[in-house]
Amino acid sequence: MSGVSRRDWLRSGSVAVAGAFVPAVAGADGIVRPPQDFKVLGAPVVQALTPTSVSIAWAVNDTSTGWVEYGEGETLGSMAGGDADGLRPLDARVQRVRIEGLRPGTRYHYRAVSVPIAFLGAYDIRRGRPYESRTYSFVTPDAGAAGRVSAAIINDTHEQPDTLKGLFTQLADAPGDLLFWNGDMFNDIATEQQLAEQLLYPAGMAYAAARPVCFARGNHDVRGAEARALGRVLDTPDRHYFFTLRQGPVAFIVLDTGEDKPDDAPVYAGLGTFDAYRTRQAAWLADALTRAEVRDAPFRVVVVHIPLYGEKPVPFHGGADARDKWHDTLVRGRVDLMITGHTHRHAWLPPDATRPFGQLTGGGPQPAAATLIRLEADTQRLVARMHRLDGSVISEHVIARR
Repeated sequence: MSGVSRRDWLRSGSVAVAGAFVPAVAGADGIVRPPQDFKVLGAPVVQALTPTSVSIAWAVNDTSTGWVEYGEGETLGSMAGGDADGLRPLDARVQRVRIEGLRPGTRYHYRAVSVPIAFLGAYDIRRGRPYESRTYSFVTPDAGAAGRVSAAIINDTHEQPDTLKGLFTQLADAPGDLLFWNGDMFNDIATEQQLAEQLLYPAGMAYAAARPVCFARGNHDVRGAEARALGRVLDTPDRHYFFTLRQGPVAFIVLDTGEDKPDDAPVYAGLGTFDAYRTRQAAWLADALTRAEVRDAPFRVVVVHIPLYGEKPVPFHGGADARDKWHDTLVRGRVDLMITGHTHRHAWLPPDATRPFGQLTGGGPQPAAATLIRLEADTQRLVARMHRLDGSVISEHVIARR
């Protein structure tokens, strides 16, 4: 639900509930009340961008419902909730709200609101006071209207707090228009708490409350007992981990290489079907590269976790399989740059006779190996610079419009 006035929302009745919860505890007087130690953990995270919609998620420490108040002015005025099939959300770890009906290239102000809930029974629901975030703002993608764009790419952070702090400190000083987190946010996903901590308040830092983040899934992000719950926290424009986003002169194409080993590798116990998944993406990619917002962009940049190119043969099955299935389409689609991670060693492969685009690979999880890639583009040239955590430049690559 989007575009509802705050007054109508507050008048709309009692709270409906669904899903898991952490029960409230009775006080000394025997009366059960909503959690008294309720906290919102970190700032909101703006994600799943399109020119007309966005998703906002934030972490909580106990059972609650929530919504987002937003508007083009600082007075806000509209509200959106995570309603689904007649029920408002109830969750003990994450609140996530998608806002629809926005205007491209427009700044929106917003705040996230959480209300702790004690769900004692179908007719005994206790509601706490609202917890409001500070007011932030973000800008929706412009669908190619602007003549310039700046973006940042990080990868393979693997839950390393010192690396996360270094990267997000650099980004706070020069945030750019977009952030891409290019895979291996996790070592493996074992718990729901880990999901919320690493994506919504990594190393205790606010990093995407004002500058939106786009997630590209890595092979470690599909591992672990709770890997299938990733979509509970991480959102994408159309609920898939492959998508396109046009901002200014650049069309970004995010792809998902999945696991790095074959599906029949014993360590996966037969739970992976990534070969078929990459085949499905091949058909999607062929169509995506012909869409006007991608085809007509001055530049096309692919963000994908596992490198498709390098040693011959490519030592990672996921990258080799993706290369076999996607390479010809990427060439026909006039891709200008591919940005990857996975190897934990930064590298640059210049274009060659069979691959008319370069492949830029970011570094690893330890602070000494970590990198931050920054892109700047206008309608005539694209510049990619790779930085160390101290801000020094490792390499610079200039790509002219073809």
